Amino acid sequence: MRINRVLGTVLLTGISVLGISVFSAAGIVNASDSYSKISENAEAESIAAQTFTTMDEDGKIYEIEPEVGLVEETVSPFSDSENEAKVVNFNTKGNATTGYIIEGMTSGSGGQVNGYTNGAYGADAAYLGMVGDHVRFMLSGVIGLVPESDVQVLNVSDVKTLSCYEVSGNWLIHRLCYNLNSSGHAGSLKTGPAPAYLKKNVTYYSYDGHYFYTDYKVMLEDYAACRRSNSVNPDDPYYNYFQYLPLRSASRYSGVQLSETIEETIRYYFESDPNTYLNSKMNGIGDTMTAAQDNYGVNALLMAGIAANESGWGTSSICQNKNNLFGLNAVDSSPGQSASYFESTRQCVQEFASHWMSKGYLNPEDDRYFGGFLGNKGSGINVKYASDPYWGEKAANIAWNLDERAGDFDQYAEVLAIKDIFPGKNTDLSIYAKGDKTSAVLYMTGSQSCSSYMLLESSAVNGFYKVQTDGIINEDRTGLADIKNGEGIYNSRTMYGYMEESGLTVVSRGRTPVNINSFLDISESDWYFPYVQYVFEHGIMTGMDIRTFGVMNTMKRAQFATIMYRIDGSPEVEYKACFPDVPEGSFYTSAAIWANENNVMTGYANGMFGGNDSINREQIATILYRYAQMKGYDTSAKSDISEYPDASAVNEFAKEAMQWAVAEKLIQGDQGYLNPQGEASRVHCATMVTRFMQRYVGD
Repeated sequence: MRINRVLGTVLLTGISVLGISVFSAAGIVNASDSYSKISENAEAESIAAQTFTTMDEDGKIYEIEPEVGLVEETVSPFSDSENEAKVVNFNTKGNATTGYIIEGMTSGSGGQVNGYTNGAYGADAAYLGMVGDHVRFMLSGVIGLVPESDVQVLNVSDVKTLSCYEVSGNWLIHRLCYNLNSSGHAGSLKTGPAPAYLKKNVTYYSYDGHYFYTDYKVMLEDYAACRRSNSVNPDDPYYNYFQYLPLRSASRYSGVQLSETIEETIRYYFESDPNTYLNSKMNGIGDTMTAAQDNYGVNALLMAGIAANESGWGTSSICQNKNNLFGLNAVDSSPGQSASYFESTRQCVQEFASHWMSKGYLNPEDDRYFGGFLGNKGSGINVKYASDPYWGEKAANIAWNLDERAGDFDQYAEVLAIKDIFPGKNTDLSIYAKGDKTSAVLYMTGSQSCSSYMLLESSAVNGFYKVQTDGIINEDRTGLADIKNGEGIYNSRTMYGYMEESGLTVVSRGRTPVNINSFLDISESDWYFPYVQYVFEHGIMTGMDIRTFGVMNTMKRAQFATIMYRIDGSPEVEYKACFPDVPEGSFYTSAAIWANENNVMTGYANGMFGGNDSINREQIATILYRYAQMKGYDTSAKSDISEYPDASAVNEFAKEAMQWAVAEKLIQGDQGYLNPQGEASRVHCATMVTRFMQRYVGD
């Protein structure tokens, strides 16, 4: 397959039309239709005039010439070579689509789900046997049934190339096969840092991207038997982070940072063609994408990956002439004419984020919903979004490259968990309003396997994980909101639900925030910014998760015990059953034991520690006072607190501590009141702890 040149202004991807697919005229994306044989000749003719592209691991997009990849068979695969490994060839019609039934997946109404793929973008699939006159196969994560007349079943010995994975540098690279007659690979994609169990100079095979094999025939035998026990990594499936990162996540990059990175990338790609770089419609797009992220809950970095893939980095003819970054409505019969026109790229991004994503592919009530992440042909947006089986990987490849160029702030930032981690297992799980099976079911996940969810808390509580919802939840938290007539506005702070721990497997543990700018709920203009910055940089408070400090969250006793324990250097303690409600091995077990042994926090009169109880202002003052005395600090300063209108509300046990805290300006009043029983938020706690540390320990 000949590569002509780096993509310039003539690009038209022709592999998707955001939601309806360029191939929807063939009727294969309508779940109510039969997946019956497509009119191949009409498809090939209508699509053949379109520019055909591929991508390399750096995110460069190239024009190539599509080819019909029919392979001349030396021996019939169903004759005397039954024991030879076989491969399914989908590139039998050139740049055209082939429909199939997705095995094991049902629609919301209980009917079959049909899929489709373009064999010119992914020729080879794993052969899993025959079911009547249909070939059972695996391709890009999907197990399906395709009419035998639409594909070729070949002996592996008859083909020159197969898709595979290789380790290059520190990256795991997916080598794509567009034509089984060609001796080389047509495209290469970064799928993320290579795991330790994969080695350089070894060729690996996989058609789900999760389990890898060095022996092709052994892989087929495992697939046919619905197992992965003979893979290189049977107990540690690999997940491409950006390919499975829910779009409801948020990028940590500002609009300016995103624009600078995109422009630097485009300038590098088109260094020999400065006019193309200067005229790219993606220049300066960062603020527009982060604004859409804030309003509609669609990740700005992932949107940039989709836009770059669809528009050739903002240089395609549709993008140039119609400000259409995403090829919206560019149907295959008349792509240039039918593609939507937008007054500006800003309008296009808003339309994409609002209507196509928030109200469409990310809406569990939409027929195109198979999970709110880029995905592949088995799950995610790629199931119905594009005929290119590696469309999701290509957008993720661009995200990897942009993130690497910008400083690696987004990769592995979130905690991700997978439903049905074994491809082919299909369960439809409930997402609840609370961590309780008696609470309202907000919506069902759908039956797709390998479906990804973002955890908002890294640990399960009472058998439930708190997750970011793909769907927009109604105000009563009883189900999905009616968004038919709305704009798809999404508030990430209120869009959450709960899934049973038993139904999920964590595949990304997130990471410690790099710096205070990693938190999306804090800005330098906030009054509490210097206090939060102090406790974060001194390792005293680390945030609720990678993206949220939890500024207004109520501080719990377990959390504050942990803070005091960190202030004291986290000394080693021996486990003792001091409190019946503090089990061995919890995150605050050592802190509670230390606090009790040093008379800093002694628990309640009933013997309980009350780790999940909120802590109030007079309790914090008392704990800090006791700690200061334990350390031998000067606590002689006292202030007359009777001038406060609510001074009489201070409990007897806390009076001396409150007098000291006011004298040392640790507490400076709450709108003229002491508010001693007022629950302390995390920022108020950060403020008091910072003042304490600066007074007694120093900067």
